[in-house]
Amino acid sequence: MPAKIDAAEVRRIFPEVDQITDAKLRQGVIDIWIEVAAEMAWDKLEDIPKNLDVEKYRRLVDHIRGVTRMALALADVAQREHGTKVDRDMLIAVGLLHDVSKPVECEPDPEGKPTGGPAKAARKSEMGAKIQHAVYATHKVFAHGLPLELAHLVVTHTHASNVRPTKSIEAALLFYADYADSDVGIIPKGGKPFVARWEVH
Repeated sequence: MPAKIDAAEVRRIFPEVDQITDAKLRQGVIDIWIEVAAEMAWDKLEDIPKNLDVEKYRRLVDHIRGVTRMALALADVAQREHGTKVDRDMLIAVGLLHDVSKPVECEPDPEGKPTGGPAKAARKSEMGAKIQHAVYATHKVFAHGLPLELAHLVVTHTHASNVRPTKSIEAALLFYADYADSDVGIIPKGGKPFVARWEVH
């Protein structure tokens, strides 16, 4: 059953959205989450797992907040120590939207085993089986008239995409925050972390 949430609920789940100073961008992020919640098969966003692999026990919403907050922390250090200018609005928006398609890429699995954490058992949805990760999230960015740069950051955050990010500080901060937050969930469960998957030359 689709979840009916409003702007207040989006703000409750993702309080970082109110740090976006651009009103149109902030409203676009909120509206996209409201739309996706209405399209998903889940009762609430807090039940959805981060993925269907080692991190299935983790909640997607916690990963999204973790990535957003880690990226902001990296931005703060880069600015303080190196004077690096970061588009914080864009960084927060992509942090909150990079995995917004996951609620429709998976669905509840009533026969699935307990995940060992707060997330519920899930399986791939038809969307998840047929459409590359982040494509639908990128579509939502375009549908809401949000910046091309945001769409670029969303679609390139995943290696599933054949497009790599341009030379962008925001893309770099998102990349490292996303993989750092993922490894925090993988390592305690004995999985192979992303840091160990990089090729050494």
